[in-house]
Amino acid sequence: MINNLVCLVIKTKTMTCCQRQTERKIKQYRRRNSVYPTENSGYSAPPFSADDKMECGGCHEYFDLGSNELKIHCNLCNQFFHCKIAGNCSGESCRIRTRDGKFHRASYCYDCVGLITDKKILCKDCFTEKHLQNDL
Repeated sequence: MINNLVCLVIKTKTMTCCQRQTERKIKQYRRRNSVYPTENSGYSAPPFSADDKMECGGCHEYFDLGSNELKIHCNLCNQFFHCKIAGNCSGESCRIRTRDGKFHRASYCYDCVGLITDKKILCKDCFTEKHLQNDL
């Protein structure tokens, strides 16, 4: 820990009305920006199986991955949902072209949607872009 610190000494002069002028040392410590690797830096992911359970972000119940009850993965809050599903965003920045030429739209939950109307659903990011352009 001491090897990572650099000691800076600043000399200042203090002067008061009735005292003589003295020098005082102030020590300031600054950390060096260096990273030291550890011996066990290799990361191995835990084994994956279909028997694992994942939590729904809406009702906080656990579901098996093999049951196919989790319907969407929210693009903004990064959680899986089987309830509280708003739908696919109809904004241009949420449209992705797949390798086979089809378009895929990102899915969102109710908490991450900025606008829901009869004709379109906009996520918070697309809603702020459209609102700044006054294109609603």
